[in-house]
Amino acid sequence: MNITKEKGMLGRLLSLSVCVTLLLPLASEGWNTAWAEPSKTPPEQRVLRIGSLWSGEDDTYYRQQFTDLYEFQHPEIKLELVPATESNELRFSSTYPEVNTNNLENIRRIMSGTAPVDVIIADSALLKSLAENNLVLPLQPFIDRDQYDISTMAPTMLEGIRDLGGGNLFALAPTFSSSALFYNKKIFDAANVPYPTNGMTWDEMFALAAKVTKVSKTKEKRVYGFSISRYLGDPFWDMQTQIAPLKLTPYDIKGEKMTVNTTQWSKLWTTYSGLVKNQTVPGLDNQEYIWTEGKPYNPVEGDMFLNSKTAMVVGEYGYINELATVQRNASKIKNYKPVDWGVVTVPSFVEKPGVAVGTYLGNMMAIGNTARNPEDAWDFIKFVNSKEVAKIKAHNRYELTSRKEYITSPAPNVNLEPFYTVKPLAPNDPQMDRLLTDKPAISQINDVGRKLFVEVYQGKRTVQNALKAWEKQGNTILLKLKKDPKATFNMETGWLQNSAVKSD
Repeated sequence: MNITKEKGMLGRLLSLSVCVTLLLPLASEGWNTAWAEPSKTPPEQRVLRIGSLWSGEDDTYYRQQFTDLYEFQHPEIKLELVPATESNELRFSSTYPEVNTNNLENIRRIMSGTAPVDVIIADSALLKSLAENNLVLPLQPFIDRDQYDISTMAPTMLEGIRDLGGGNLFALAPTFSSSALFYNKKIFDAANVPYPTNGMTWDEMFALAAKVTKVSKTKEKRVYGFSISRYLGDPFWDMQTQIAPLKLTPYDIKGEKMTVNTTQWSKLWTTYSGLVKNQTVPGLDNQEYIWTEGKPYNPVEGDMFLNSKTAMVVGEYGYINELATVQRNASKIKNYKPVDWGVVTVPSFVEKPGVAVGTYLGNMMAIGNTARNPEDAWDFIKFVNSKEVAKIKAHNRYELTSRKEYITSPAPNVNLEPFYTVKPLAPNDPQMDRLLTDKPAISQINDVGRKLFVEVYQGKRTVQNALKAWEKQGNTILLKLKKDPKATFNMETGWLQNSAVKSD
């Protein structure tokens, strides 16, 4: 063997010796390696069971978002994630099992028995049902006892959860989703119209939108005063989104009778159809911004707000990141003029003050009233909603952390209060959701409404006539579904015209 090879082998042996020397202290601290057994037994673990509506074998999302950090700092606690419905049972079933759509009943099942869940991760509808049935513990006694600081938590989260609990705080949520009204300062300045403000009603905002609207037969010159979305959609569904806080439904809770031929529905249809006719909001102009072959690539294609084609738009928190990114790269976009923008709260209805479209609560954490380890459950909730965890969550540009001091913006000089001072949308009535499962074709009632709404803003029907037609057509559908819940309806055969009220 030559000297060079001997030196190389000696070097490798020395390196291996150093590695072993460095690893041995780790082994003595309890690391289970191939050459060393732990020198001391880990502390006895307590089990904390966390229940959720849906889950599977891969709980990566929940673990990364909520449990990994806690387990790392609390080796004495073993966390078990327990789904109310095991998704893999449905995936690998050779039949098509009936899925129980009663979420409350599903959760109750994992809250009972000899090993009930301690923590429940709930959405708005489930938490409301749990609170109404006294199935979760109020958190205020724990908060008061431990002097746990919730003073810096976002009102959107705290007050939203209190509303779900009838005034009581039954859960906390580390993050939430929210939206605001974005406005184009240049469009308002050019029209000599004051900017929108926080706390406006929809009627006030629509009046403002009408003043900055530019009516034109050509898309190049047309500017809408407002759009519910930055992308062109369908006016009927845009209206459905806008009126979502009112929780209006076209039929009753039993799915037996239409409820649309009312003064409230008439006012809403009259207002929005008028906005479409006057080009204050987009109509069925879906071809305006569709990319066609041969057209140069535009990275902001289709976004009406970024292209200054609408003065105001409802945008989610993550839209700030998009605006900031486009601003930084504006010079790379041919013939593009950056938007100077601001944000205020989303308008609300007089009947539902402060309730904002596009604002939701999810992943709320509550302690079940059958919890065997309520103190550990509270410690987990306290940790996940702590300032330390919020500081980490603040890096998420698409959800807001519930700790106000860590809500940040990628764009400078933006007041983010409009995102965390509004009220979230109330949940849908679970019974209405079950109607969609039990009678799938009941959703076609909205398809009828859409056809009639189009005829209204096209001037073919009055609002009153259209609502009467919708009522009659819908009742025909409901009656048939009562006899046959699985029935379907063909809307393209002239059935609407033949069975509904004739136009005026």
